[in-house]
Amino acid sequence: MLAVSDTGTGMNPETAAHIFEPFFTTKGGTKGTGLGLATVYGIVKQSGGYIWVYSEPGKGSTFKVYFPRVDERAEADTRADKKTSAKRGTETVLLVEDDDAVRELAETILSSQGYRVISANSPNALRRLQPSGQGD
Repeated sequence: MLAVSDTGTGMNPETAAHIFEPFFTTKGGTKGTGLGLATVYGIVKQSGGYIWVYSEPGKGSTFKVYFPRVDERAEADTRADKKTSAKRGTETVLLVEDDDAVRELAETILSSQGYRVISANSPNALRRLQPSGQGD
C-alpha cells in the first residue's frame, strides 16, 4: 500500500465521487485538464490494484493505492551486462499539460529521444491545432 496525504483544502463527498473521471477538474478556466487522477486510476487498475480517497473540506486528502501482492522472487536483470544503445522514437506524441514547466520538460525529453512532439496547454488548445474545417 502506498499512501499520499496533503493538508490542502480537501473535498466534499460530491467532488470526491468524480475525481477519477477523465476531464473532471475543480480548477476554473484553462487551469487543469482533469487527466492526472484519471491517469493514475487507469495505471492502478491495469496493475490489478485499487485506489481509495478520503477527504474532508478544510482537512486535506489522503489517497491510498493498493497493489496486488507478488510472492514470486524477482528475476535477476541480465541486461545490465550487455551494452545496447537505447531505442529512439520515431512517432509523433500529443502532449497536453497545463503546467508550463512540466510541459516544456516533457517536450524536451521526448524530442531528445527522437519523437515529434505536438504540445498544448489544455484540451481547448487542441482545437487551434486542427486544420480549418476539421472537428466542428
